[in-house]
Amino acid sequence: MNSFEILPHTADVRLRVKGKTLEALFKQAVLGMAQILKPNANIAKINANNTKQIKVESLNKEILLIDFLSEVLTLSQINKNIYNVSSLKFQDSSLEAELVGAKVDGFDEDIKAVTYHEAKITESKEGNFEVIITFDI
Repeated sequence: MNSFEILPHTADVRLRVKGKTLEALFKQAVLGMAQILKPNANIAKINANNTKQIKVESLNKEILLIDFLSEVLTLSQINKNIYNVSSLKFQDSSLEAELVGAKVDGFDEDIKAVTYHEAKITESKEGNFEVIITFDI
């Protein structure tokens, strides 16, 4: 059930993310964003010595997701890395995460911002989560 899918859009990039839990949804969103930044990057090259700790607090889970991805995007651009989440301590309006990064020579797509447009986390009857995230390119 945990997955992401890049969706067509005329001016931006959209990402549909699914997860069995909110934690899985957030982790899949980071992987999806990494795939947009560098589609052919080898996520296996992520280096356990290349870690970053982040803390994010927001008003609700949707804003928390966008703020979290924005923080990861900023670190990606500053450090020329793509990231995966190695640990995530999650609450409704805050999180602490450890990211592990892989160096890249550049990005294939330049994401300017993670937007709040359409960022509504829904929960199915089965308890699975889904969201569409729009990236400004």
